[in-house]
Amino acid sequence: MSSPASSVKLLAGDTLQADRSEAQLMVDSAVPDDVDDPDMPSLTFRVLVLGIVFTCGLAFTNAYYWFRDNPIALGIPVVQLLSLPAGWLLAKFLPTHKFRFCGISWTMNPGPFTIKEHVLISVFANASTSTVYALEIVVVRRFWIGAPLSFGAGVLLSLTSQLLGYSFCGLFHRFLVEPSTMVWPSTLVDVSLFRTLQAAIKPVQQQNTNRIFWLVMLASFAWYFVPGWIFPTLTMLPILCFAAPNNIIANQLGDGYNGLGMLAVSLDWSTISSSYTGSPLATPWFAACNLFGGFAIMMWIITPIAYYSNAWDARSLPIYTSDLFTTNGSIYDVEMVLQNGRLDPAAYEAYGPMRMSVQFLIMYGLCFMGITCLISHVVLFHGTDLWRTACSVYQDVRHGIRGPAEGAYNQVPIYWYGVLFVGTLAMGLAGCQGYDLLPWYGFLLAIAIAVLLTLPVGLIEAVSNFQYGLGVITELIAGYIWPGEPTYNSSFKMFGYITMRQTLLLTRDQKLGRYMRLPPRNLFICQIAGTVVAALVQLGVAFWLMDSVPDICTPEGAPFTCRKGRLFYATMTIWGVLGPQRQFGGKYSALYWMFLAGLALPVPVWLLRRRFPRSFWRHINLPVAMTLVGYFPNMPTHNVAMFTLFCFIFNFVLLRYRHAWWHQYNFVLTAALDTGLAISGIIGNTAHSVHCQ
Repeated sequence: MSSPASSVKLLAGDTLQADRSEAQLMVDSAVPDDVDDPDMPSLTFRVLVLGIVFTCGLAFTNAYYWFRDNPIALGIPVVQLLSLPAGWLLAKFLPTHKFRFCGISWTMNPGPFTIKEHVLISVFANASTSTVYALEIVVVRRFWIGAPLSFGAGVLLSLTSQLLGYSFCGLFHRFLVEPSTMVWPSTLVDVSLFRTLQAAIKPVQQQNTNRIFWLVMLASFAWYFVPGWIFPTLTMLPILCFAAPNNIIANQLGDGYNGLGMLAVSLDWSTISSSYTGSPLATPWFAACNLFGGFAIMMWIITPIAYYSNAWDARSLPIYTSDLFTTNGSIYDVEMVLQNGRLDPAAYEAYGPMRMSVQFLIMYGLCFMGITCLISHVVLFHGTDLWRTACSVYQDVRHGIRGPAEGAYNQVPIYWYGVLFVGTLAMGLAGCQGYDLLPWYGFLLAIAIAVLLTLPVGLIEAVSNFQYGLGVITELIAGYIWPGEPTYNSSFKMFGYITMRQTLLLTRDQKLGRYMRLPPRNLFICQIAGTVVAALVQLGVAFWLMDSVPDICTPEGAPFTCRKGRLFYATMTIWGVLGPQRQFGGKYSALYWMFLAGLALPVPVWLLRRRFPRSFWRHINLPVAMTLVGYFPNMPTHNVAMFTLFCFIFNFVLLRYRHAWWHQYNFVLTAALDTGLAISGIIGNTAHSVHCQ
């Protein structure tokens, strides 16, 4: 079990860009050098049962909240905490009788519940902690653009986009899993929590931990009825707006939903720990600092300057909105320029061009910058290590040398990845051609882009715990290749971006399995099974809500307004319907210079870090600072400040000055708060629906 001091070093972020020896010290402090037991049960009947149960629960909850104003993401700490007593109960009451099937002997209860079973259940359920990307396409096609997709089409798209990336994990294993510098900080936190829960803790301490969990969960459950139903104002308290309710500038700067969120606070945990940021209690403090710094520069400095200086006639539109406008300031009716789901050039010329709010434009400019900034950062800070690793891999393959620590268990055969790739490739081609979602060559191009971008994005996530989204680059490419084809654009983004994300998800789990000494084949099976179950459940919830909630995805359907879906619809219109030639080729063409600026931006940070290696520059990571850029202007702006405040309290103040308490209760608290919130929201909305009927 890791010591409190090791956790302090991990989350306080003494250094953001650790060298090889420092990274190895972090791993050594969190991962004990004990002897593995290869005979310890791992993939058991208990794992399959509990994995399916928790996957269904998380998939239902996260899909349910995806449609709401403040979407939350019920995370894996809930599974880590609840699956342990559930495993103990099954170990106590399940029969130990052995069965034989096709010559294979198995039992429902192989003995005491093991730590490997515990980890595999969490890996199984981890696929349900985020919603499937195909759900957004299904929602947009249902309510805004194109013909609705059937449930079967949604299943085909979901499984293809979710599973295709897994087939590429074998390509990057030597680069992103085996090197000691590829720490994947979130896995070290998981390792610490697993070993803490499984360790032989004193009975009084264990009782205190359990008591804290249930008390906080009940408090969270009861409290959410106040901001959620009784007094919704507590979700966002705009101090500037209260101080000057009739002042337009104060309202623009202070509103957390339609403004910049300055001095706006919240007493609603669904805002503080939203699906945009995750839980502040589970985020390293140095990463939160980078995130908040990037947010503050973008939202509280650049945006006001651009808006009040009237850049691009900004003051004729709202300061913060994802709505699209005509030249006279009215809402842009996309249906006026569409014919059979495609752009009608004549209708577009008659209706006129589309305008965006200045914050929307700034977001895209920073996204352009972030793409090239990421590449430049990886070359400067990781280029040498990458070259050495590539040379080592080449030499090992040439001489038939296996990677380190690969002899303890049977590794995942390369043909497993090959079979998965061929199967998902066939499903993807069938779905694209059968439902006219994307030409076959576009599908293959999207896969190639995903493979090329996986390594640089993975390197950043492996050292910082945050994944930079590259959806904009896929939208840009598709917009130039197929202007006026919104369905092609969204499908290209799905296969180009989500494939990369899924590759990194399994890569992260492979690192966790390496730390916890899991059989690689068992981990692979649980990841695939969990992904399939999560996709089916989330689509089922989506179709149920779309068919049963009145006025869903409209302002009248509050709180089911589909904020994430509306942003996806807006981006689909910008890149798919109009295309970058029309939207960014004239009035907004200056934004393309941000690609060049992004290449140069990491250079001074790299030089300053080399010149002053112990200064604060060692904490600066520009790709991490721009991680949240792509969520605006959809994300409520007061979320980030509240998220950073709570991260400061728990992962800086309490961790530094009360680290023993933090080590025992921090992750228990975040799991309890998330669980109580989720249960309260579901019960409250169900009761409200029944009352309305």
